[in-house]
Amino acid sequence: MRLRQSPPGRECNGHVQSLLRRFEQRQGSKTLLLAGCVQKYSVWANFSIGWEAVLAAEPSIKYFHMQEARKLDGQFARWKAKDRDAKIRRLAEVAASYHPWTITAWMSRKEHDAILRPIAPFLLQQPYFSVFYAVIINLARWHHSDGVTLPVDFIFDDQGAVGDEAVLWYNQIKKWQKPEIAALMGSVPKFENDEFVLPLQAADMLAWHIRRHKEHPEEDDSKWPTAPFMGLLHAEVEITKDVLVSLAEQMKRVPGVATVQRKPKNYKKSEMHRTLQALLKKGEP
Repeated sequence: MRLRQSPPGRECNGHVQSLLRRFEQRQGSKTLLLAGCVQKYSVWANFSIGWEAVLAAEPSIKYFHMQEARKLDGQFARWKAKDRDAKIRRLAEVAASYHPWTITAWMSRKEHDAILRPIAPFLLQQPYFSVFYAVIINLARWHHSDGVTLPVDFIFDDQGAVGDEAVLWYNQIKKWQKPEIAALMGSVPKFENDEFVLPLQAADMLAWHIRRHKEHPEEDDSKWPTAPFMGLLHAEVEITKDVLVSLAEQMKRVPGVATVQRKPKNYKKSEMHRTLQALLKKGEP
């Protein structure tokens, strides 16, 4: 995990925290990315007041979605690009002023689809599963190394069935961690509507900024309207090709894994989950 330090004095500890994040899997994107912001509950409450005030400032919008902003669609229909950029920068300034820790997990779409997808059980074939747990586990490791002692509660933007299937594994994944890491992983994650949970909108903006930087490193991101995010404390988790190969090899060794690689005709999520858990238990040393 790579850690980029922010200026001194920007801390996030001493209280139970909340992590809110956004999954970036845009059409045509080369990078699969999950980004999030971490802060205390009390700070998120104050952030939401500030964010809502900027949303309401003229020209006003009801909520912020980066995809709509970039396309000048939805809430940004009939806007001028300069006015859109001004609104984005002001929102980014509000987010940065509350000094969240930020974290990202990412991987190549092409490498995931070529290496892991053909091997993984049906329930684990979505790339969301990999980045979902990469962020959760590595955030806990980051906090442990930094001396944070209270767990994080996770709130994700709604991902539908993909999110529901990923979270089914939370308690099991938590059990597989070292005790000091599991202790920082908090309760089962929740999924919320980002139009109402305002910090998720900031995580959406953060995800765009980081993905854009990775796919267009030649651009000067200090000139982007999202530039205020650049000074925040940030950690990155790259799921490399070697990691994907290692995961695929481990999955190949699970007895009977081929029987759950395709979606059955009469698919029932709970039954397939139990079957997969039993197979994984058989494969344990």
